[in-house]
Order: sequence, then structure tokens, then C-alpha cells
Amino acid sequence: MKMIRELLTRVNAESGKAENRFNLKRLHEQLRFRPNERVDLKLTDENRELIHKGPLKKTPTDPTDIQAYLFDHAVLLVRVKTVAKKEEIKVYRRPIPLELLTIREMDEFMPKLGVVKRPSSSLIPSKTPTNDNSKKDGFPITFRHLGRGGYELTLYASSAGMRNKWMEHIGEQQAILRSRGDFYNKSIISSNFFTTVNRVNCVAPFDGGRKLIYGTDSGIFVSDRRSKDAAAKPLRVLDATSVTQIDVLEEYNLLLVLSNKSLQSYPLSALNPNEPALSKRPKKIQSHCNFFRTGICLGRHLVCCVKSSALSTTIKVFEPNDAMSKGKKQKGFKMFSNGQDELKAFKEFYIPTESSSIHFLKSKLCVACARGFEVVSLETLETQSLLDQADTSLDFVARKENVRPIHIERLNGEFLLNYSEFSFFVNRNGWRARPDWRIDWEGLPQSFALSYPWILAFEPNFIEIRNIETNAVHIVPHKSIRMLHTSTREIIYAYEDERGEDIVEAIDFWPAGRKPEGQPVSNGADFRDGVHLPTSSRH
Repeated sequence: MKMIRELLTRVNAESGKAENRFNLKRLHEQLRFRPNERVDLKLTDENRELIHKGPLKKTPTDPTDIQAYLFDHAVLLVRVKTVAKKEEIKVYRRPIPLELLTIREMDEFMPKLGVVKRPSSSLIPSKTPTNDNSKKDGFPITFRHLGRGGYELTLYASSAGMRNKWMEHIGEQQAILRSRGDFYNKSIISSNFFTTVNRVNCVAPFDGGRKLIYGTDSGIFVSDRRSKDAAAKPLRVLDATSVTQIDVLEEYNLLLVLSNKSLQSYPLSALNPNEPALSKRPKKIQSHCNFFRTGICLGRHLVCCVKSSALSTTIKVFEPNDAMSKGKKQKGFKMFSNGQDELKAFKEFYIPTESSSIHFLKSKLCVACARGFEVVSLETLETQSLLDQADTSLDFVARKENVRPIHIERLNGEFLLNYSEFSFFVNRNGWRARPDWRIDWEGLPQSFALSYPWILAFEPNFIEIRNIETNAVHIVPHKSIRMLHTSTREIIYAYEDERGEDIVEAIDFWPAGRKPEGQPVSNGADFRDGVHLPTSSRH
């Protein structure tokens, strides 16, 4: 009897799979998309699964139904119509990948932490004012599609039980997808400290990565990365306000701070809370600075200070004073008080358009601006486009309006160019490389980080993690995300919790037990931007 039961169980399972494949194939054939909105849902994939389906309505009293399908990877909303005695299934709104889906009402049904699935009895809403409103106004499910082309749509279930079923199935499937993020490690660096008053804008490690400097709206803070006191909190050490960038040049005993759009420098000793106030006075390098960048070019440590407007950009390039390096064993304030300029002018150049970032190559700078990526020789100050206009396969870049160049990485002799909508490779001559490879970002990235083979795109609502080799995608959703720092060891970012307070978190892709704990962390652009570029006819 046991063998018969096992056989029947296997037969039923296979029968169910066959029926599932048949229904999905039929749905795939019947689906009708609006012009230019077709999406390949891969419904005929062998492992595709229909989790739940049922009718929803645009209003509680609407006589027509919106048929909803929950697959193992997406939500599909359709309207079923009969045309010439033939049933047509028309896509109602753009399908929503589950990783890009949030449900406004989900928190009423699912715990914020712990087990996703509750006993069915606990999913029945209690008699609260919220539930009374639901009875009066129907049983809404508000679908929010995050990212590019996203939307928010409220549909109504016919009963509380039907709505609960949708919440339960969606929550369970999203939990399954989230559990697949075992290829990276996340660790919280700071929580329950930074609030809306001292929001974290930037972070820089120093002392070989053992300490962190936080730039906030209301000052500069320092903490030990791994304090012996578990209750220890970051300590405010400098009074600078509206700090948007920080960088450390430990070799030159310099702390660079962009505060209220003014680039200033401090001796590193100013980070010591016991230093006298006089040693904590900043030295102004340049006012009206939108952003700055440090790195190595022409074999020199350089600091680029960028003053940019909608019509033009002026970039001043400074070089740290060698005396600062040779004298770094002296007390930091003594070097400052001797009247020496810790940074000396090296070059200055102008670009007739707005600029948003700078990247260091071996002998040139690459400036991301409204015209694209521009390469500037620091020897001759000549400027040319990184992309070769003779390559017609790059026409899609020029045709796309309002696309913004953001970030560049160098990989195996090629450049990975990251824009606000897509990423692709070019070679050293500015021609398209890997012509069949391109990422079209789901979100609206504001910054990027690389931990090969993973490229991370940061936008306010989620981090989009892509595998460069397989194009596999993983989404990490949060609120008000800001990337703070990236190095070969880890990537640090901040986001808001449900109280509006900042959580500072690190993500890395090191296999268990292989993370280089305690190793020095690079603050320069040589790791981040792939400097030491081989010389070529162009770049």
C-alpha cells in the first residue's frame, strides 16, 4: 500500500506539472500587449510556476474584472475580452517583477521581521477602524511597481479572505526570492544614532579601515569599525555642517572635507577628540566647489575640485605638498601652522557644459558631463570624446535623450560605461566591445559600485545587483538609499528605517571566511576606477 501511495503521489505531482505547463503555454499564446510594450514573461520556461490567480476590480462596485496572475517571478494583470467569438487576454498594465513590487497594505498582514507566513486565522483583520474602513471602501490591494516606468495601482478584492490570500501568496513568494541573496554578505555598521537632524551623506575609512569618518548635515563623526564596547556610538569631532564629501590622504596627513560647497582641509589629528580646538580649524582650498575627487594620474596623487553649472565646468587640479608626506611624523597641526600650502595648484581646465563626476585614468582624466564621457589629457589639456562617433553601433547613446553618464570602470582592457539608463563596454579606442552585452537598468541609478563579477546600481528605492557575466539580477529594496563608499573590500551605503533614522550598512561578496578583515582599505581611485590604464592611440 505504501508503494502505491507513493506512486499515486508522484503521478499526481507530474500531472499537476503537466497541467501547469499546458495552462502557461496557452496563456502565453493568448496574451496581447499594447504596441511597444511587449514583455517576455518566459511563461514557457520549464520551471515557471503559476502560484495564484483570481479576479480583482478597479472599484469595489465595478462590474468588470481585472484578472490577476501571480507567478513565481512576477504579477500579471489582464482583462479578458471576447473578439469575434474568440477569447483575447489583453495586458492591463505592465507586468511587475516580484522583486520590484511593494504592496502598501502588506504591513497590516505580514510581520516586518521573522516568519512571513502566519496561521490563516491570524490573517483575518481584527475589528479596528482600519478594518471598518475596508468594509466600507472595499478591500484594496495597492500594487506599486518600483523603478523605471513604475506605477501605483489600487485594485479591490471581493472579500477580506480573498485579499488575505493574495497578501499571503505574494509575501511568501517574495521571501523565497529574497532568500536567494546568499551570494553576498550584509552587516550593519550603525543604527539608532543618525537621525533626520544629522543625516549621513558620506563615509571614509582611515587608520587601515579600523575607523570610519561620517560626514553629516550637522558635523563630522568618527567611530571604531569594531569597537570592544558594543554600545559605543559615533563621536562628533568636527563642527562642519552640510558635509557632502570626505576623503583621507593618510600619506599626506590630510582630511579633505566638502562643507557648504567649500573644499577644506584638516590635519588628521583633528579627528582626535582630545586635540585642542585650534588644531581643528579648517584651511579653505576652494569655495564654490560642487564636488571633488582624489586619485592617481601621471604617477601623482591629485585632487580635482569641480565648479559646475548648467553651462560650464571649471576643474582645478591640486597636488599634495611633498613636505606634508615627508613631515607626516610631525604633529599635524605644526605642518599647517608653518604656513605651508598642503595642496598646490597643478592644472586648471574648462569644459563648456555641466559635469557630474571625474574618473582617473593612467595619464588622463575622464569627465562625465552632459555631452557624455570626455577624456582630458593632463599633459596638453586637449579634450576628446571617449566614444568614437565613427562606430554606428553606439548611435543608441546619442539618440537617447536625457541619458546621463555616471560612472566608468576598467575591466580586462575594456571600459564599462555606466549611464542612468544602461551600461555597455567599449574598447580603448572608443569602439563598442561585447556587442551583444548591455544592461538596461530597472531603476534610475544615481551611483554605481563594482565587486567583480557584480555591478551594483544605487537608486533611492533599491539596489540593483547584476552579474556582469550571466546578467542575473537581484534587488535589495530600502528607503532613501545613498551609496557612501566603495573599495575592493566592501561597499558602504545608508538607508532610512521605518522611523526615518539612518542605518549604515556594508555589503561584500567575499566567500565565507575569506573577507580580508583588518586589511588597509583604499581611499584612492586606483581601485575604484581602474587607473594604470595602458597607453594607446586614444586613451
